[in-house]
Amino acid sequence: MNVLLCATCATRLTEPVRRLDEMPGYRGRYGLPGPDGRRHGPPSVQRGTYVVDPLPFGAPLGVNHLCRCGAEVAVVAVDCTSDYETRLVPDAVRVEAAA
Repeated sequence: MNVLLCATCATRLTEPVRRLDEMPGYRGRYGLPGPDGRRHGPPSVQRGTYVVDPLPFGAPLGVNHLCRCGAEVAVVAVDCTSDYETRLVPDAVRVEAAA
């Protein structure tokens, strides 16, 4: 298990997570509303896991999630046309073994 930290200030960005070897296959859409009543696509990976995706992500979204120190750390995608996920910016985070 690992934790992902802000590379700028070492703030912990995740609970302990397990790295997957590859991106899982497309899970399809379930179309159910979330707690806020809006409909989101399913997450790309299950809670408690992460995967390093070698493909670029973000444009034209740009980074939209900041660490408490102000560093740009992630793109949070929460719309009904794509997967519901948080994509951490590779150079903005570092991985450490969970204690």
